[in-house]
Amino acid sequence: MPRDAQRSRVYRAETPLPGRRFRDLDQCAAFADAVVGSLWWQVRFPNLGLAAVPRLRPGNGARQAFYRVEPDGPTITLPRRYRTASVVLHELTHWALDDQPDLPNHGRTFARLMLDATLEFGGDERADALRAGFAAEKVHIGRPPRLGPDGVWCYGWDERLRLGRGRTLTLRRTDGPAVTGVYEVSERSGSVLVVRTNEHVERISTRAVFDVRPA
Repeated sequence: MPRDAQRSRVYRAETPLPGRRFRDLDQCAAFADAVVGSLWWQVRFPNLGLAAVPRLRPGNGARQAFYRVEPDGPTITLPRRYRTASVVLHELTHWALDDQPDLPNHGRTFARLMLDATLEFGGDERADALRAGFAAEKVHIGRPPRLGPDGVWCYGWDERLRLGRGRTLTLRRTDGPAVTGVYEVSERSGSVLVVRTNEHVERISTRAVFDVRPA
């Protein structure tokens, strides 16, 4: 797993956020269900539906909120002081990216998804406040997701390219079949990606790439 270099900065950026506060775990669970049951969520994480929403725990004695995978499934621990919409979105973002351990826990992709979710479920004012907090703390935000031909929005393509030079990646693109090979370098100010496969060297338009995964 790559180094989680932005962790402290993300926490500091989110701490002063204005946010909706929930009275109890039932209200937190209702909000989580509303997020996961939305079309916005479904076209980003179609494999993470309402049947799989993490179980909420009260966290009596816990010093902070956190996401964790237990033997009986994923959980989100929410001590009383952390029962807010922003914290629930933060932990749901961890759940959404849990199957992508090649990305930093609080990296650029996390920041992008958290910002997008805040805009969708918290509105412009809260999203602007989060964006300002990220800027003040110098949190790097990933590029917007790209829409695949299957109608699913894909996050993390840019961060994987940034971290993946010299590694074997699978690049899915809109202008041809997926390519698996060693990502060597970008050319023409980043508009062309050079990938060496077993047969030859491919030059792929960055604009056409909608998803990147470790091979």
